[in-house]
Amino acid sequence: QMWEEAIALGKELAEQYENEMFDYEQLSELLRKQAQFYENIVKVIRPKPDYFAVGYYGQGFPTFIRNKVFIYRGKEYERREDFEARLLTQFPNAEKMKTTSAPGDDIKNSSGQYIQCFTVKPKLDLPSKFHRPVSEQIVSFYRVNEVQRFEYSRPVRKGEKNPDNEFANMWIERTIYVTAYKLPGILRWFEVKSVFMVEISPLENAIETMQLTNDKINNMVQQHLNDPNLPINPLSMLLNGIVDPAVMGGFSNYEKAFFTEKYIHEHPEDHDKIEKLKDLIAWQIPFLAEGIRLHGEKVTEALRPFHERMEACFRQLKDKVEKQYGARAVLSSLDDRRGSRPRSMVRSFTMPSSSRPLSVASVSSLSSDSTPSRPGSDG
Repeated sequence: QMWEEAIALGKELAEQYENEMFDYEQLSELLRKQAQFYENIVKVIRPKPDYFAVGYYGQGFPTFIRNKVFIYRGKEYERREDFEARLLTQFPNAEKMKTTSAPGDDIKNSSGQYIQCFTVKPKLDLPSKFHRPVSEQIVSFYRVNEVQRFEYSRPVRKGEKNPDNEFANMWIERTIYVTAYKLPGILRWFEVKSVFMVEISPLENAIETMQLTNDKINNMVQQHLNDPNLPINPLSMLLNGIVDPAVMGGFSNYEKAFFTEKYIHEHPEDHDKIEKLKDLIAWQIPFLAEGIRLHGEKVTEALRPFHERMEACFRQLKDKVEKQYGARAVLSSLDDRRGSRPRSMVRSFTMPSSSRPLSVASVSSLSSDSTPSRPGSDG
């Protein structure tokens, strides 16, 4: 299903058929295949495999993997537990480590075998040809392919715990792994060549989480615009989880944590970041409006009362946000010039992907003090 790679090879073959061999019959067949590949890219939903960091620690391992970390590409829909089981069958005497922290010299120099495994998130690295916003369906391939940098994020609390608002002191400790080559390659795994760590402040984490939420709404709206036959349930759950105050909690927690006079007075250097967060909150309204409009067109009569309640909650949210942070509007000129299908109405307003940080911790994963079942998962 890596049609992007097939197209690149097809162009090389087309040059041969057209200008060297003059085999127009083969050329026409090849161009038909290419056309199908382009259509597949836009219309077919491809599964996104998970990536796993695996460390082999101890003198009991062969030298080529001993005390080294590798990034593996999992199979389609493969859970971490299944991947681990597959890994441990190759090393039946190895002991599985229960922590994701780097081990000490006592483990590295021991005579045994210790395997560390956890999920990491690939970091998008768009090719330079995408110099303007493009459809999420095109970009989604590069979120899990041709990737060389991977992230693992761990929530860390600093200072006194605030029982009323856990976001105020929720820092993120993020470890970045860079592999020797881009994945996938000839192999499904490559060695990690460099590792470094960064800390994300609570306010920066809030900005990332809001950006991710906006992108998620935008991407789902695009999918429904491209394919009207998609099931409505995921859209219903996403929209209701944001607009229903009984479910939400959402950015009202950010307001209590970062928009107070006390915080602004104590952190004058965060003024620009606070304005950025307010802007992201304001932009969420037109994104939600488009999603709810689509939901209203597709909803069944049985779910009509649910939709009407969601609309009522959204109107209250819209009034509150526009009153506090101003109104944002989507320009009609962003509609597709062909007229048959509207293009993404919001992507041009999100931050460019190159400058946009990707957070692994979402609102849902941070709403509990319990340890997540899958380390590094995106909640």
